[in-house]
Amino acid sequence: MKTSQIVEAGLKRVGAAVLWGMLAFVLAGAVQPGVAAGSPVALRCSAPGNAAERMQCADLERKVLDATVFLRFTLHCGRAGNRSSVALVPSHATIMDSRTLLTHDHFYPLSDPACVVTALEVATTGGEMLAEIEDAAVLADVAQQLRPDPTGSGNQTRVARFPASLFTPVPDLTFETVDRTAARAAFAYTGELAEINWESYPQATRVQWVRPVALERRGPALGLVVDRAVEVGASGGGVFRITPAGLAHVGNIWGTWHDDDTSIVALN
Repeated sequence: MKTSQIVEAGLKRVGAAVLWGMLAFVLAGAVQPGVAAGSPVALRCSAPGNAAERMQCADLERKVLDATVFLRFTLHCGRAGNRSSVALVPSHATIMDSRTLLTHDHFYPLSDPACVVTALEVATTGGEMLAEIEDAAVLADVAQQLRPDPTGSGNQTRVARFPASLFTPVPDLTFETVDRTAARAAFAYTGELAEINWESYPQATRVQWVRPVALERRGPALGLVVDRAVEVGASGGGVFRITPAGLAHVGNIWGTWHDDDTSIVALN
């Protein structure tokens, strides 16, 4: 397979920037984290204290990157016979198993009746092409799974299952479900979260370490505010917490505000 070099220009924003797929986010009653059950993991990968911790953090970052892929759809939009080609800005997703990805429903152009999906590229964070899909039936099925909720309740988790094995799952990676009832306890701990940060494709994909600040409620969606912003393009990328058993995926990047240097995570 060829290595795809995707150059997306003009995406950077100044001040309160909005990532691809994020609509205007209305701040709703912030909920400060409460008391969590269980023992937090004390490892601080933002500032590891010794060589052993640096090695442990580097291994965790490698697993996060190994668990992350890019999705890039190509659409033809407009009237039949006069369609222009449109390439969606690449989105991140997290590998659940050999056929399944987890992201969120920010693929709004997939719902445009004037657009037809004609291709999907799936690549690793290092630029290796895993699949170039042009089969109309497969594209229609994947697009249907990722389209935003027609009721308008955006920024919900979406799971896309492919008809064939494409991915290598990361060992010791679990996926946590967080609802309104459990949300306080889920993030009331002193440990750090690993968050995908993306500056350009694919050379500058990396992991940054953040801490939870508050929970936000927006209709049926729960968002977690963390204390560092991500660069433009990281929407859909996984956010992980460290557990004694390994890594747990807790949500994916929803948007970022550069004016106060925070990001919002759409929780699973």
